[in-house]
Amino acid sequence: MNQETTSISIVEQVRAHVQQLLREQLTEDHRYHNLGHTQNVCEALLMLGQANDLTTDELEVLEIAGWFHDTGFTQTYEGHEAISRQLAAEFLAQHGYPESKTQEVLQLIDVTFPPKEPSNLMEKIMCDADLSNVASSQYFQALEGLRHEWRVFLNQQYEEEEWYALNYKFVKKHHFYTDAARIAFAKQWNSNRKALKKKRDELRAEQEKQSSKDKPVLGSYISDSKSAQTMFKTSLRNHLDLSTLADNKANIMLSVNALIITIVMPLAASYVKDNIYGLIPMVMLLSTCLTSMIFATLATRPIRMEGLTDEAAIKGGKSNLFFFGNFYRMTYEDYEKGMLEVVSDNQKLDNSIMRDLYFLGSSLGRKYRQLRICYTIFMWGVIITVITFGLLYSWNVNG
Repeated sequence: MNQETTSISIVEQVRAHVQQLLREQLTEDHRYHNLGHTQNVCEALLMLGQANDLTTDELEVLEIAGWFHDTGFTQTYEGHEAISRQLAAEFLAQHGYPESKTQEVLQLIDVTFPPKEPSNLMEKIMCDADLSNVASSQYFQALEGLRHEWRVFLNQQYEEEEWYALNYKFVKKHHFYTDAARIAFAKQWNSNRKALKKKRDELRAEQEKQSSKDKPVLGSYISDSKSAQTMFKTSLRNHLDLSTLADNKANIMLSVNALIITIVMPLAASYVKDNIYGLIPMVMLLSTCLTSMIFATLATRPIRMEGLTDEAAIKGGKSNLFFFGNFYRMTYEDYEKGMLEVVSDNQKLDNSIMRDLYFLGSSLGRKYRQLRICYTIFMWGVIITVITFGLLYSWNVNG
């Protein structure tokens, strides 16, 4: 069997296998990453490959990679590239495909993962073909399919203006790697980019016009704005990280002062028996350590919690049931009733988010204020103790 026959055979087998796999295992919610998308990518691969004068073997590897590159969606949405590589490797091994070509196929699949940059011509062609949809006349239909997938599989929901702004930014920054792609796709890509910008601007203007008529209530703004939600999530995470850092700093001071009291002080006491001038520095150091430990302990001491929240506070949006200190003594029935009251009202839910951030910040401010006092006392206490010891020692020697 000659090379050409073998090549046609393996490509046909791959094509038939992937078509069957995608038809049987993709759901109706896969409205973008589906068989149609894979077929379009393969067509673009062959067109770009031929335009770049690739050999028959190179076209074969490209087409096989094109057919397999999204098969991982049959098992997972995020991280599908790894599954696609696995499915391709297993199929090609079963059909005795050369190992060197198999590795090329897997590398081409791997480069479709967005953060990675292509390093050779075939990888550039693969990237151009995979995102050739941005220069498709059916681009906006594909965009709605992608939006549906993100909502279903990633739980990411976007308002109209936010969605078109996001995609306009992506298309505007996108560039094709090969001259053939730039020549073939430039006109439609530019048309899609302008249409996206127009759509975004229209929706933004409509939104601003509506805002001027009916200014939104802050409480409902958090629930409706992805940007506001992201900012609150980031702030809460940063506050928690800073709280952990404060506790670590307090533990360091507790450990250091405990070591001084348990190890250094007994040694100093034996020294003072014969050198009475060392008594004053020893007392000063002991006072410094004890005072520092008090403030370090205060910084890590848990706040006082009632564990109960009355119904009036919940209905008035004056409590945060997401914090355990407000409900650990409540019965489950009362907690469930209160939680349903909160999550059913965006105003109350947003108030809970803001209260959580506020009181977490207040607690964090208290921690750092006491830590600052602790570290200041320790720093100056040690400095003064050393200076005092030096002066007394000098006086005793010279006296």
